[in-house]
Amino acid sequence: MVDTTFSDSYIETDAELETLIGSDPRTAATALKAASAATQEWYCAEATRRIDALPLRGSLYEYNQDLAFPRIIDGVIAGNEDLNAVVPDPVKRACMEEAIAIYQAGASGGISELQSQGIQSMSVGGKLSYTFVQGAGKQGLKSAAAMRYMRKYLGAALR
Repeated sequence: MVDTTFSDSYIETDAELETLIGSDPRTAATALKAASAATQEWYCAEATRRIDALPLRGSLYEYNQDLAFPRIIDGVIAGNEDLNAVVPDPVKRACMEEAIAIYQAGASGGISELQSQGIQSMSVGGKLSYTFVQGAGKQGLKSAAAMRYMRKYLGAALR
């Protein structure tokens, strides 16, 4: 198998995405892992765009880089354990989790899409009403797991 290189994504190849997903038993993870490289690239690039739209701490490592990572946070390179200027593993894992969540929302639609928007319950009888989960307006990403991976890189607005 020839690795397909992804552009505009924290996950660089289809092989890297498949390694990150590993033996994840979730249906959406398995389906994304089995999807074409072009489909995988689209979901990873979309997840990267959503991550880059978060209120991130620090500044770009290089002023002209295309993506928000690597970064310098509190004077330290937010890279790997050796402080190399690379995309940190938690950011790659967040990208994978967000790509899976976006894929799942697109595949299932309906109730899952409403839940991803923070709606806990809805009733139509008599009058329309919605109940939102606590903190629904602060989610930032579709995936709660992705938000957990990104927590240490976020500004105060979404911590």
